[in-house]
Amino acid sequence: MTTSSIGSAKLGPAARAAASDAARDELSAWYAGGERRPYDPPRRAMGAGERSLRIFVRREGDAARAASFLPGFPDGSSGWANVLRYLPNAEATPKLFLDYVGMGDSDTPNDDYRFSTAERTDLVEALWRELGVQSTTLVAFDFSSLVALEHLRRRLERAARGEPEGGPEIRGVFIFNGGLFTDGHSHPWWTTPILRRLPARSGPIFASQSFGMFMLLGGVMWSRRFAGRIVAGRRVYESLRRRDGMSYLSRAAGFAADHKAQGERLDFGRLYLAWRDRVPFLIGGSADDAFEHRQVDLAERRLARFGLEIVRLPGGHMTTDEAPDALAALIARFEQTLARPASP
Repeated sequence: MTTSSIGSAKLGPAARAAASDAARDELSAWYAGGERRPYDPPRRAMGAGERSLRIFVRREGDAARAASFLPGFPDGSSGWANVLRYLPNAEATPKLFLDYVGMGDSDTPNDDYRFSTAERTDLVEALWRELGVQSTTLVAFDFSSLVALEHLRRRLERAARGEPEGGPEIRGVFIFNGGLFTDGHSHPWWTTPILRRLPARSGPIFASQSFGMFMLLGGVMWSRRFAGRIVAGRRVYESLRRRDGMSYLSRAAGFAADHKAQGERLDFGRLYLAWRDRVPFLIGGSADDAFEHRQVDLAERRLARFGLEIVRLPGGHMTTDEAPDALAALIARFEQTLARPASP
């Protein structure tokens, strides 16, 4: 059973049980294809330490030139499972997937751990070093756009200090349904704006809620026309319940506020203009995205005249569920253009 196999939100008990079983089976298959590697956050390095956590990592093909598929909030790497089915094989396009701390099959730390864009970027950079990634395409979905922006900004800052930029060669930057401009976030008030104001240990509260309550609050991630929204919702719900990820909902929900606090430093316009002569960019958005629908409009208004490629797809925010084939085709085409020599 796949995310398109149940076509109605009004399901009987047997169909609901089947949807739940299908979601758990798909998650189990996804996580079985990866491993849980030790990461030491205080050292910002992979490997064992006093406060090491286990991080889920999935690799396909040669890690040295793998495209880095950065996850969305709140489901993590499992959101890429449907897209992977339509992507070129590992030989043609090596791939690297991960769950950030607190997401999916990664450990959720105790209450004093501080989640942030910088913390997630530290993990990605540590993983690149550990696996010997020499060249990569940043493929960012949802809030991982901020991780991509943070990494690009760090490289500029290091160069300005006369230090090596650090990190692998960036072949290209592909961002879909992510935050780009601090004035472009449009999250519905009952989602991340409310979540980030809840007490740090709200996980048990969410864990005790039914799937119906979860969909009442989070169902806006999918368009109402999407026939597979119940199975897709089950996948996200079960991924959050896997390793106390429910507490991640409130503890990491401040990423939009984090972006706004960064001001000009993580402004996509400034970063694009600084990098566009070195790195190709493709920015995409969904027509009915309830969270970041203004971002592509702002990108088009501010940067299209500078050559930024902008693409729109139909459906809601969770394009990874609603249009995985179209999203995969965009990513594959983008990677193919990076492999060809640039025109004079």
